[in-house]
Amino acid sequence: MKNVLEMQHVTKIFPSIVANDDINFELQEGEIHALLGENGAGKSTLMSVLFGLYKLDGGRIIVRGKEVKIDNPHDTEHER
Repeated sequence: MKNVLEMQHVTKIFPSIVANDDINFELQEGEIHALLGENGAGKSTLMSVLFGLYKLDGGRIIVRGKEVKIDNPHDTEHER
């Protein structure tokens, strides 16, 4: 099966903290995933990067085999 979504080496840094450091995630069609972790582990930050609320500081996002640049939440509407 092909990956529908890939997040490769995602990094998000805020002024006083590294929220996501070299995160990799893959999703294949039909799969369901849950992100689990302690408060402050970076789960919401990772999803905010995917949804365009935060910009990547490093890494890349690939949707259906094509690298995409998500600058704001409206960009995600075209990636379905």
